Amino acid sequence: MAMKTTTSYRCPQPGAKAPNNRASLLNNFGTLLKLNLLFLLAISFMACEKEIYGPEEVRQYGSEQALVREMTFPSGEFTIVGDLRIPTRGDLHPVILMIHGSGKATRNGAVPFSPMIEIFLRNGYAVFSWDKPGSGASTGHFSSEYELTENARIIVDALEVLSANPSIDLSTVGLWGISQAGWVMPLALEMTDKISFMVVVSGGGEDGIEQGAYQVAKMIGCKGGSPEEVATVENYWAIMNKARTYAVYREAAQMVLEIPGVYEQTGLILSEESNWVPWPLDIDAFFDPVDVLQGTTIPVLAFFGTLDKNIDPLQGAHAYESALAAARNQDYQVKVIEGAGHVMVEVETGCMGEFVGTEYMPEYLETLEFWLMDR
Repeated sequence: MAMKTTTSYRCPQPGAKAPNNRASLLNNFGTLLKLNLLFLLAISFMACEKEIYGPEEVRQYGSEQALVREMTFPSGEFTIVGDLRIPTRGDLHPVILMIHGSGKATRNGAVPFSPMIEIFLRNGYAVFSWDKPGSGASTGHFSSEYELTENARIIVDALEVLSANPSIDLSTVGLWGISQAGWVMPLALEMTDKISFMVVVSGGGEDGIEQGAYQVAKMIGCKGGSPEEVATVENYWAIMNKARTYAVYREAAQMVLEIPGVYEQTGLILSEESNWVPWPLDIDAFFDPVDVLQGTTIPVLAFFGTLDKNIDPLQGAHAYESALAAARNQDYQVKVIEGAGHVMVEVETGCMGEFVGTEYMPEYLETLEFWLMDR
């Protein structure tokens, strides 16, 4: 049976003589090199295609169609399973990876991913998102101390797999991420130079301990705590968790526990000295994304909502502005949206437990699309 080829390039036949025209060889060297690279990529892709990719199907995302294939790959002790969505128009596409916040989430998002996927597809991007380990079809469980680092490693491993896909142009790789992703994506920037731009939604501009202190303090405020009580909780919660001696820890914990509602909201109890140890300084909770942002020159778009009770939006916006200016970043935008909560929907208070809809604020979606159009 005759075999069809996809290019005009033919492998040398046994016994064929090499051309003796040196100029001809030099002129064709670049073309042959490119064809060889494409050939090797295609062979590599076909060899692993059945193991990594599921069958292809067409799906609709708003006004946009995509060719969708499930993608499976290892990352450390995890097996990651997600959906790669490729626009139906064109042959070669830049790609955006969608990074989750904390907690369980599938490839479709703990917050609805579809409106963002529609925007990405409309602007020519392939889109990959996955089930977090322990959610959906992905297996494994994050460690308690290095969850951010493990999430960042998944990004790097995903890019390695995508590099063999002939439909993906890895010269342009974007990251979109929400909440905890504001810590995960900067860690990924330290692990790989393949990331071209980053979109951060409610990512925070301080280490995880300070962010946790803000969140607990706002919980107390939402339950009726006074401004003084809220300030006390935020200050001493961070001191308590960063303490290097038991005396400092005990004093801070006692100050926090004197505030009504802290135990009920957090379950905090005072540890005895014999059971207490300081938190290791190398765990992810101490990682401050600002340290990376100060050297980040890739394009960055950062969103903050004024009513966010999970991360401090004013501190975060200022931290991003200051860090990216210090990096002499020539292409960044920090957008603070009035009346938006943590996930960029309109809220009344932003307090946890408040019912919120699933419709993103138009200002958020419009800014995201216009910014992408300039890439």
